[in-house]
Amino acid sequence: MSKMKALRSEFLSDLASHVADELISCGVDPDTANEKALASADAFAERWQGLHLYVAKNIKKTTQETHKQIRDEFTGNNHKQLAITHKMHVRTIYKILKQQEKSYDIKSNYKL
Repeated sequence: MSKMKALRSEFLSDLASHVADELISCGVDPDTANEKALASADAFAERWQGLHLYVAKNIKKTTQETHKQIRDEFTGNNHKQLAITHKMHVRTIYKILKQQEKSYDIKSNYKL
């Protein structure tokens, strides 16, 4: 089996496994969940066969979580340390904190 074929097979198996886990967590019988998950993976493969698929990171969620973490870790004078910790440029840290400041100002003005 070629490396690419093995990866495709692994991808579909992983997809089926996650679908089955979600169905089971919703109370579906494990046998039925596995059957439906495999059917879903097969349908996915049939529908999208031949497509070169790139699965991007969930950038929006990751970005929001990182920005929240930066805001939570900010002490008032640790811009450089935050940049090192989060592998960002110091200007990016300032920008993230500035966005939060603007958001806070807007929310404060609505309360008046």
